[in-house]
Amino acid sequence: MKKIALLGVLLLLVCGVSAQRMKKEVIYLKNGSVVKGQLVQVDDEKVVVRSARNTWVFNQAEIDTVTSKWLRETDTSDGAKPWFFKTSVGVLPGGSGNTKESPFSFDASLNVRLFRNMYAGLGAGIDLLEESYLPAFVNLEYRFRDSRFTPFIGFQGGYLLPLDGEVNTHGGYYYYDIMPYSSYWPYYQSQTLDNEGGLMFNPSLGFISQVNDNLGFSLSFGYRYSQVTFTGDNSYELETNYNRLSIKLGIIFN
Repeated sequence: MKKIALLGVLLLLVCGVSAQRMKKEVIYLKNGSVVKGQLVQVDDEKVVVRSARNTWVFNQAEIDTVTSKWLRETDTSDGAKPWFFKTSVGVLPGGSGNTKESPFSFDASLNVRLFRNMYAGLGAGIDLLEESYLPAFVNLEYRFRDSRFTPFIGFQGGYLLPLDGEVNTHGGYYYYDIMPYSSYWPYYQSQTLDNEGGLMFNPSLGFISQVNDNLGFSLSFGYRYSQVTFTGDNSYELETNYNRLSIKLGIIFN
């Protein structure tokens, strides 16, 4: 688990340095044209811009505005992206008493901007707990800055849909009351239970590092709570609660 967290932090730092080296400016010309690229030279008479494999030279009189914001026709007026698609992989570490100490978790969500730095979306994924589940959830995310490297807080809430329809249990206790004695005794008869799934929520905090205006990475740490229900014959019902950490590395497309 420590290796995963260390790898994620290292990846974010490398991406942050790369993003600074790849920083691009947006040059708006008075004739209505827009050029995005790296400023190679700026003086009182001209501006030299490298865009892709081309180099452009403009006179200062031709330039209307130079900005570092990532503006596109589909972007909002303040430069923030109106949407993003995010995929995350990670683990859900639990106590040593769990059968699976760090089960695998994957999710993907499509998110839209509600207002400045606040996003909401819908997503789904896979959680490999004691059983396998498909979490369907609402995703909320608030970014503290509109910049290439920013902390954020997030929240996922939804329902775990079981991928394993039935599970087998072995053993339990039954109660008997025969005068003058009464007690609980163990039994070893197996039974089949229906997996009904249940609720889940996952608050988290982390960091986002944008490599460029279309690609970024995220690292998050949070708390994952899940409650699932199993039902059997004779109105039998079993409730299982999972309290786990969540450590996830994500890729952001926009």
